Amino acid sequence: MRYIFGVLIVFLVVSASAQEEKELKRPDIPGEVMVDVGFNVWSSMPGALERRNWAAKSIAIYYTKRKAFGSKFSFNYGIGLGLEKMSLGDSSTLFSNKVVDDTLRAVSVGANTDNYSKNKLAMTYLDIPVEFRFHPLGSQDGEGLFLGVGGIVGLRLNAHTKWKYDLNGETVREKNSGKFNLNSFRYGYQIRAGFRGVHLFYKRYVSNVFNDAFPDGSNPVMTTVGINLTGF
Repeated sequence: MRYIFGVLIVFLVVSASAQEEKELKRPDIPGEVMVDVGFNVWSSMPGALERRNWAAKSIAIYYTKRKAFGSKFSFNYGIGLGLEKMSLGDSSTLFSNKVVDDTLRAVSVGANTDNYSKNKLAMTYLDIPVEFRFHPLGSQDGEGLFLGVGGIVGLRLNAHTKWKYDLNGETVREKNSGKFNLNSFRYGYQIRAGFRGVHLFYKRYVSNVFNDAFPDGSNPVMTTVGINLTGF
């Protein structure tokens, strides 16, 4: 995640410097890049899993286009990547290593260590967001005050866990890829509100995070809130 933020900062600095050069012309690209940065929250934590809220990060990068219907309404659509991270606390994690009825299932287990100092589940999705926007003051180019409502669907591309813990006096780091019983698809709705290239967003995924509920009956849904930058 920190590398992505670093790339974005460098991109912004380079873009600002380029705009100062009057002789440099900006190419006319039929679309915009949207960057969502926020935090994830699960509706519940399965089994013995715990959560560190401030370490549950989300970043999504979309290429979007806009279809205007007069000056006050528009339809925005795009495609891109959604990268989600959940911090699972310091005592339990997920493994894709238990076979139940000939099916590989994810299970929550206690760590055989003193404690996890880093314990994360990371997921990458190919997302397609769509959105209707209302511009109460009017807009010719998608700028100005707006309120947007729409949906989002995604296909999970990969997932992995990353751990860091102390064992017998040594620091151990591990990274494991797997399915973790995660749902292959996600879908939900989104609400956006803001002005020009900066706005706030709220995403609520109706689909469950996991394919099957855990033994305690829990199977969370995910909510993401944050800020968006548009117009690169």
